[in-house]
Amino acid sequence: MDTDQSMVAGASWTPRDVLSGAYDGSRGDGVSLVRLELSGIAGDATRLSELLVAVQLLRRKGCMVEYDLDLFGGSPRFATVRDNVAMLRAIVADGTTTARFTVNPLVGECSPWVASFRERVAPAVQPWLSRLSAPLAEAWLEVMMGERMLLGMTGVAAHRIALQRLTLRSNTELLNLVSDSAREFELSGDTCLLDDELVSPRVGALIESFLALRNRFQPDRLLTG
Repeated sequence: MDTDQSMVAGASWTPRDVLSGAYDGSRGDGVSLVRLELSGIAGDATRLSELLVAVQLLRRKGCMVEYDLDLFGGSPRFATVRDNVAMLRAIVADGTTTARFTVNPLVGECSPWVASFRERVAPAVQPWLSRLSAPLAEAWLEVMMGERMLLGMTGVAAHRIALQRLTLRSNTELLNLVSDSAREFELSGDTCLLDDELVSPRVGALIESFLALRNRFQPDRLLTG
């Protein structure tokens, strides 16, 4: 199904904006796509809790959540990676939002181990981000639009459940890969967890599951049939 951009409302808000009611999530003519501002949240337990509640509130209102996050953004340290992974877990906790991030070139001085880890993790996660996380995000837009147009259709409801399970699995495996490999690299200066022979089969299996799931969900066919 082609994305109807007239059904998408773009916005950029902090979690505190959402919790204060500055953004109420109301939009009767389509899916609201809300971009969250994440600066200053990583490493702050109070703001991390606010983020978790804000995302839950937006999802209950039927909004899709978008965000930009550089895995090494801010101070390039292993602690930065841990804090950013914790923030991502708060955003994607319920399996209706995909875990997405960038691994940009490091800015400023950092430990050689951090620089080496960045060189290892970037190619390891790229297939996951481009071939799985991005298509999963598109699939969620499709299913939410399908729900708007096909209220009460069993096919859409069943697809949502299956998509949520797959998204949760993908998010968990990706974030565990980053956090576990970062922990090993910080302790020893190396890790085998990012080796292609270990990562590729995991990504490949998830991609196959996603393609099979998507092939079974045909919104256009539901509309005409």
